[in-house]
Amino acid sequence: MKRFTLFTLCLGLILSVVQTPSIAQAQTTSQSKKTIGLIDMAHLFKEYKKFTDLREQLRSEIKATDDAAKKMAESIKATQAKLKAGTFAEGSAEYQQLETKLISDTTKFEAFRKTQQQKFLRRESKIYKDVYLEVVGAVGQYAKYYNYDVILRFSRNAVDETNNAQELIQNMNKQVVWHNSGIDITDQVLDYLNKQYAASTKTAGRPGNPQK
Repeated sequence: MKRFTLFTLCLGLILSVVQTPSIAQAQTTSQSKKTIGLIDMAHLFKEYKKFTDLREQLRSEIKATDDAAKKMAESIKATQAKLKAGTFAEGSAEYQQLETKLISDTTKFEAFRKTQQQKFLRRESKIYKDVYLEVVGAVGQYAKYYNYDVILRFSRNAVDETNNAQELIQNMNKQVVWHNSGIDITDQVLDYLNKQYAASTKTAGRPGNPQK
């Protein structure tokens, strides 16, 4: 009985010594295995229909403002021309009225121009910020759904795609030198965003899981 017990104990110790490294190695491998994805933000912004539409709307508003500013500038030039024409004697009531009008119109024009410029700069900044946050949200949703640990920004542009010296240097300085095309999630996220935007323009559709 004592020999059997001693043999059993020794066998247990041997098995534990043999198995422990394998278990530890499996745990280490599992913990160290990380899934990395890449996304070309520049390409995504360029092809995201919502971003394009918002910028187009902004351009239309800027054009309308430019047209209004142009009319104001033409009115100011017309007043200046009347003053220079010598139709009214300098110092006369009519001349003073034109001077007052010129000063008033010029002041309004400058205020209008500066106000609209600041307004559109804020609008443009908001467009970029809102779309960026929306894109980051979609990337996060995609990453969680497909168990990505890290999503890095990169550029799809290759060195051999340009002869421009500045662009060539930028491409050569890219952080990602080579990658497996399978970890580029740009098209999947872009497709998801465009589908969600298309649905939102028709109905108030609920967001679903992005498709890989």
